[in-house]
Amino acid sequence: MKSPARLRMLTITGCLFALTLLAGCFETNQEFTLNPDGSGKVVHESTFQNVSFSLKTETPEQQLKKAAAEVIQKSKGVDAWRDVSFKLLDDGRIFFKGTAYFKDLAALEFPNQTMLEFDWAKAADGTGTLTLRNKKSGEKDTGKAANKPVDWSKLSPVDRAKKIKEERAKFQQMKPMMAGILGAMKHEVVLHLPGRPGESTAFTKDPSGALSLQFDGAKLLSAMEALMNDDAWLAQNAGSLGGQETPAMDERMSTLMFGAKGPVRATVKGLAGAAFDYDAEVAAAREDFAAVQSQLNAGPVTATAAPAQGGELKSLKVMGVRLVREADESREIQPFGNGPSYTLSLLAELPGSVMALTDECALDKAVADDGSDLLPESDFKRRISFPKLSADKAAVLIEVELKLPGAGVKGIREVSGHLQYKVAGPTKELDLGFSKLAAGAKAKELSAGIESLKAGGDGDKAQTMELKLEIEPDVLKELYLVTGKTKTELKQRGYGGGNGTYTFTYESETGFPAKGHLVAEIYDQQQTFDAPFKLENITLLGERME
Repeated sequence: MKSPARLRMLTITGCLFALTLLAGCFETNQEFTLNPDGSGKVVHESTFQNVSFSLKTETPEQQLKKAAAEVIQKSKGVDAWRDVSFKLLDDGRIFFKGTAYFKDLAALEFPNQTMLEFDWAKAADGTGTLTLRNKKSGEKDTGKAANKPVDWSKLSPVDRAKKIKEERAKFQQMKPMMAGILGAMKHEVVLHLPGRPGESTAFTKDPSGALSLQFDGAKLLSAMEALMNDDAWLAQNAGSLGGQETPAMDERMSTLMFGAKGPVRATVKGLAGAAFDYDAEVAAAREDFAAVQSQLNAGPVTATAAPAQGGELKSLKVMGVRLVREADESREIQPFGNGPSYTLSLLAELPGSVMALTDECALDKAVADDGSDLLPESDFKRRISFPKLSADKAAVLIEVELKLPGAGVKGIREVSGHLQYKVAGPTKELDLGFSKLAAGAKAKELSAGIESLKAGGDGDKAQTMELKLEIEPDVLKELYLVTGKTKTELKQRGYGGGNGTYTFTYESETGFPAKGHLVAEIYDQQQTFDAPFKLENITLLGERME
């Protein structure tokens, strides 16, 4: 019998509701051309229903341009676009087509238009492996409490039967709504891989060696219903129901969806040279796309800016203000969910791209136009928590909470503080030095220790490891499992800790052999810089005072 933890199916009704909200209706076709290093290009073609929550009155032409621009703006991991076209179809849906260039296949995402996403791993022996991955299921663990799924192993047989009955009832209630959305959801991919085709699971291979895979939303709904009505399957898998966004693929689900047990993967041998000159085509694509960007008013495709080398902030401005004059907690009357407070949201343009901001960012001075001190009394409130870096890593959005201004205050004479940020240099690889990969094993490098090693993950042989390291999460770029001449990038499933020591959760689809090695890729020669900031003579709304 398989361990429930190894199957990791989620609550059926919950996942389908999230899936319908996140994905919507689309028909997408993609043709990938991949280089050995994981870079490549994809012809992305999608027909979708435009959903707009804007209260503005817009013409069909305006809606079309806006929808096309959103495809470009929301795509992740894309360095450039080329040959972009779009049109409004007779049935009211939107058709979009374009060629997207990506540096890393694993970082590529087209939100709300795809259900098939892939990872690529290149090994030292000249082979490569393409793997279908599950959709990402949330942010890394930040130590905050979260709603945990029910531990079915602790339920009595009567309670388990009751819970299963409830899940089935919820599924039937939601099925009509989901059928209308999932029935129109289709995604097909064709992949040209850089080498001779090897073994593959679930993919269809054409005479040229190209691989294809299809996702059908109606088939997904049918598969879910079959599993929900299978008493034997539920009895075996009830303990693993809980907490992701989209369905993980156990053997039954993979078989129903793709006709094979899974995991869905393909290998290639004798990796050849690059299929095309990535840098040259990206440069040409950026030039060609300038006209389309202007037409759509979409702005440039976001890419990481050049690294900062110290220096002052380029600019600082107020992006938003939250002012709460009164609240009555006893009657649960709290505007914006806050008590009396005054907060400024500031956008700081950094000297270049950075790796992260440190915990040393803080507010130093805040004075109202009448001379009163608005600086919070506690050090905790003076600290700038949860700074949000922009997509290009060259700007940061921060929030500073001040004392509530007096009734006669019309503006702020000065608000100032300092930001501290880290800039990474090149990376280096470091063998952690485990003599054996086993629970309780210790290693010298980074004071590494394996806290646990157990079955679980995507695939029959998958294992999950909890690895304790003395390193800041932002310094650790990747972790690899090396067995013989094969080097595989591991999937990180989150982390927790503090004060320089963190426990990371990693998954290996093929398990962690005792004689394997763990190699960390870390940022080397990390530098830390301080940048002061100051705003003077602004109104309470953040505007410049006359």
